[in-house]
Amino acid sequence: MKLLHFQANISGITLSLSAALLSFLTTLACAEPWIDTSNLALRSEIQYLADKGVISAPVTTYPLMWATISDDLNKADISQLDGPTSHAYFNVMNHLNFAKQRFRSVKVNFSNDDNRFHSLGDDFRDKNSLTVNYSDLGDFWAFKLSPGYSHDPDDGDDFRLDGSYVAGRLFNWVFTAGIQDRWWAPGWDTNLSLTNSARPMPGIALTRGNAAPFRLIFTDDYQIPWTVTTFMAHMGDERTIPNALLWGFRFNFKPHKRLEIGITRLAQWAGDGRPSGLGTFRDLLLGRDNCGASGSGGIDCANGEEQPGNQQAGYDARLSLPFLGHNIGIYGQSFAEDGSESSTKFWTKARPQVGIDTTLTVLDTPILAFMEYTDSLAFCGDGRERGIGDCYYEHSVYQTGLRYEGRVIGNIYDNDATSFVFGLVSQNHNDANWQLSIRYAELNKDNSDRYPGEPNGNTLTEISEDLIMLSGKYRRIYGPWKFTLGGNASQSGFKDKKDDNNFSAFIDIEYLL
Repeated sequence: MKLLHFQANISGITLSLSAALLSFLTTLACAEPWIDTSNLALRSEIQYLADKGVISAPVTTYPLMWATISDDLNKADISQLDGPTSHAYFNVMNHLNFAKQRFRSVKVNFSNDDNRFHSLGDDFRDKNSLTVNYSDLGDFWAFKLSPGYSHDPDDGDDFRLDGSYVAGRLFNWVFTAGIQDRWWAPGWDTNLSLTNSARPMPGIALTRGNAAPFRLIFTDDYQIPWTVTTFMAHMGDERTIPNALLWGFRFNFKPHKRLEIGITRLAQWAGDGRPSGLGTFRDLLLGRDNCGASGSGGIDCANGEEQPGNQQAGYDARLSLPFLGHNIGIYGQSFAEDGSESSTKFWTKARPQVGIDTTLTVLDTPILAFMEYTDSLAFCGDGRERGIGDCYYEHSVYQTGLRYEGRVIGNIYDNDATSFVFGLVSQNHNDANWQLSIRYAELNKDNSDRYPGEPNGNTLTEISEDLIMLSGKYRRIYGPWKFTLGGNASQSGFKDKKDDNNFSAFIDIEYLL
């Protein structure tokens, strides 16, 4: 049985999604069942409550279901919370209560430049845009319609439905068809696995509704909260292999109240001219991905079999430790490409991410401070001898690689890059929050692009670039109005051309209808 009809269904999801959403507009009740990737300050407060033991569920997989954390919030003994924890608790509860209401808004962005690095909590990718949002939620269903217009975007898609979805719940499982951003792993600035760097892809998803724990056998009360989510998405038709699919899977659990672990797999497969049957997907699941590779990770392509896909896999963890009255978070990720010839491993070329964070208290207001290092420079084949990477997020068959609409779906700094970031995030008492970060990144360190002058190559720079960037933004709510002001100042150094200075500023204005 082939899945070609499945590809066709997903490739047409944008049009069918619009029709499905519009059919619901006559039955209005309330809003969204999960927390998306648009609010870094909210995420910092959720993590703070998890470190304090108020939230027991895993919280490093976004969209994060409200049902995953709402039980913990409702069971919390407010009288036992200290000032900063109480502050974070009531802010999160305010967002939860708002999510139960009907939501309609109009949002407009003005900027002098596109957002070069789109991270968690960022407001826009392409400058000068207009978006209308309408969401609703019932007992067993939810939807959001989010049509938008972007003036002169790089990918040429002026009209978009990014962020739109329809969802239904059956028991403790939520099925979604839509166009959603995702953020998988504990990184604050970026991840190696899956981020919202690229625009979201249309697809379908299945997610566990809450993190109800399972009890370990032969124990009385040792319980492990867990969540799981999986999706299948369409990667578009303007690529080397049109209509390829992306399968994603993430299992997230907490074996201890201070330790959270995540396991992630991503697999690019199918597409025009590629095998797409259930047997191919079975090989993908088993990690049988590579022609001629030894061990269980190989297949004999000489007998007519075709390499089923392009995979990445890895794990991440976050440990919270008490220190001098503060919680210190230590987190990391190891994420790798699929195996190669003469390899007995399912994956190779693992790249690291490490970080540390803590929450400081100023006037009873928690302020997250973090430092994060990420490395996506990997060598393969004869690249090590020549000092050239060009293989992380790349693939010999799927030559556009793990990219969508001109951006990598993982590390916001693309491949062959290292980055060091220091950041501060705060949610104030007066319906305001602010962020400040300084980035130092070595982009395209090997000074090589696998496909120079083509959209398949490095999405940021074809040559090596040393970048330092200062970024900040401030968001404030006044009644139905929400204003966000921000900007970046950066300096880029190059080996073979003059240094470049860049300044950008933006304002987002959103009005609740």
